[in-house]
Amino acid sequence: MGQFAIDVADHGRIIDLRCDSAASAQLPHGRADGRYRCLACGHRLILQRPSNPNSRFTPRFRHDTVSFGVDHCPAPAQHQADIQADLTTVLALYEQLLHVFPHASLSLRIDAELAGQRWDIPPALIVRRGEHVVVLERPRRLLTPAAVTRRLIQTRTQHPTLTAHWWVFDRDDSLHCDVAGTVNVQPYGKTIAHTKVRPSPAQRQLAAAGATVCWLADDTLLLPYGSHQRTYTPQAGEDWSGDMASWKRDWTISHPQPADGATWWGLVPQPLLALGKRNDFRPANAHATMSALERAEHGRERHRRRRAREHAQQRTKATPIQLALPATPTATCEPANATTAPTPPPTAAAESLRQLAPSDPPQQALIPRVRRRRLTWRSFLSRRWRR
Repeated sequence: MGQFAIDVADHGRIIDLRCDSAASAQLPHGRADGRYRCLACGHRLILQRPSNPNSRFTPRFRHDTVSFGVDHCPAPAQHQADIQADLTTVLALYEQLLHVFPHASLSLRIDAELAGQRWDIPPALIVRRGEHVVVLERPRRLLTPAAVTRRLIQTRTQHPTLTAHWWVFDRDDSLHCDVAGTVNVQPYGKTIAHTKVRPSPAQRQLAAAGATVCWLADDTLLLPYGSHQRTYTPQAGEDWSGDMASWKRDWTISHPQPADGATWWGLVPQPLLALGKRNDFRPANAHATMSALERAEHGRERHRRRRAREHAQQRTKATPIQLALPATPTATCEPANATTAPTPPPTAAAESLRQLAPSDPPQQALIPRVRRRRLTWRSFLSRRWRR
């Protein structure tokens, strides 16, 4: 920890003597009126530097309470280890951004009042390019709503204008990346797979506040859009029954910040180097992909509604036409007090049926058959001898 200190006089900038070789020569040495504070214990530090350019003495910070011997920080070992882990995480991003923004000014800052305390969020990485500023957070612990609110207010107070606030989570950290599978999308007519995540309450809070939430996987940023489940409302001439029932369910996108209530977030990849092409730090490539996804969503709805109309027409053609049949006369029931006709006797009934029965068809006249003479050998020989 002897290479780090909080500069109270410079709005909580963290001095790293390893990365900033000119700091030991430019900053005042010694106690400097209590300007330097230890990150772990909060005590005042003394900046020690070589007495002459030829000295092999390595510049370092030493606790003011130590008069001689080896300098030891009085903070518990576990607390020092947490501080060191936070610094390692942020400094790794710092080194990556040095290649992305070679001409920008980068610094680590923390609230000076948090010196010696256990912080919930590591120091912020500030990147300045001209009049534009981006504040990058690199959370390592589980975020609480109170910690998020404090950091948002602090950032708005210190950087009121032209500031983008980014929260960069680790893609491989299961604490901050709850993967929910993948989704196949076609932003430009070609099917690609996007990772889906279930956002945490803190990540939803950040998106609702207008901050940029993203994940980092090696040298690739993953920026989210929101997915909201929907069911198409049937319109005139559409039929969503049968095979079309599953086509009625779909999802709609919200971007560039996922809107509240999204079921899941889809992640659009963008190279980290692409951020260096714009001074305003806007992830133009990812936002263009999100806009293409929105256009594809509208095209998908038009296609499905066209299929629903075609389905309705097919069902109309397949329905058989019901022909109106003539009404069948029904027997009229006579009043109960009407006089009933007497039933004819069986003999008379049979005679009536014979009279109503059709008469037998006239018999055809018999045609007399002509008897043909049978030809035999005897008759044939007799005819021959007669000649």
